[in-house]
Amino acid sequence: MPLNLDFGLHRSFRLAALVAVLLCVFSGFVVVAQEANENSGAAMAKSEIARLASRSLLLDATQQGNRLIVVGDRGHVLVSDVPEASEWTQIVVPTRSMLTAITASPNDAVAAQKHLWAVGHDAVILHSDDGGQSWQLQNHEPELEAPLLDVWFEDSGHGFAVGAYGLMLETLDAGETWERRRIDDEEPHFYGLFETADGDLILAGEFGAILRSRDRGGSWSRLETPYEGSFFGGIGLSDGTLLLFGLRGNLFRSVDDGDSWSKIETGVTASLLGAAESGNGDVAIVGLSGTLLISRDSGKSASLIGGLKREGFSTVLSLSDGQMLLVGESGVSLLGNAAGSPASGSGQ
Repeated sequence: MPLNLDFGLHRSFRLAALVAVLLCVFSGFVVVAQEANENSGAAMAKSEIARLASRSLLLDATQQGNRLIVVGDRGHVLVSDVPEASEWTQIVVPTRSMLTAITASPNDAVAAQKHLWAVGHDAVILHSDDGGQSWQLQNHEPELEAPLLDVWFEDSGHGFAVGAYGLMLETLDAGETWERRRIDDEEPHFYGLFETADGDLILAGEFGAILRSRDRGGSWSRLETPYEGSFFGGIGLSDGTLLLFGLRGNLFRSVDDGDSWSKIETGVTASLLGAAESGNGDVAIVGLSGTLLISRDSGKSASLIGGLKREGFSTVLSLSDGQMLLVGESGVSLLGNAAGSPASGSGQ
């Protein structure tokens, strides 16, 4: 059955948390803080051009106009202006630290400058004002031994970066300065930060931590958790529904702004790491072991799409003609209209 998914900008890639999960699954148990400490000198060195960068471990992606930008291991940043996303150019950036998440300023559709921010290990924050063609280092604090795992911007000036051990940094001046925020005494790892249809912010993390802000991050309150395991991210659907996903295929749904949650049976035990909503309301959720779930009823149920390779996926983006850009363990690849049928030039 054709997927025919036309994914728009309603997406959540927050599998950057996958940094921990992927390393645990593929390389044995690795403590996030240890990984960050080992790479503490990497932020001051420029990334190196790698012939197979598009097939390396990549963790997040965004789209800005006709340009796709992907980030991942060793400071890899790749861009593609080709509609079919079959040609990728690696951009040299001022870090070799693993980059875990990227976001574009939402008001750049009409702005002359094209602002992007990428975050990663060593509390690295990179900024681009030309659509990803060049990058500047805005933050580097290896002494924190805490990677940043997600980033969100309200506009080209105000944004947050969140990560391990309750780390939250906020900027009001496009990243010229970043200030530490302390919002939860338990200091869990924060894995995902996303916006709801009503403009609330939801912060998801370990031990079932869910925090909500109704004033664009000015204040935060803990929500009652339906689950004691880690949430790796979530998405606010256009109809107001909220979805949270995490370890061992756990998926939860709320229709009252997060005040209560119901568990959705997924039929999978692989960790779920990212999601996207299509223009017609269909939802795709990706994760480890080649997991791709499709929901056509606003998250009330989800069906597993088979026929994919077993590599873990961290992010899904839409392209033209219903194709999907999948990002993860084996880099970037394209999935055509037919489930499990990679498009040509996918890099697989």
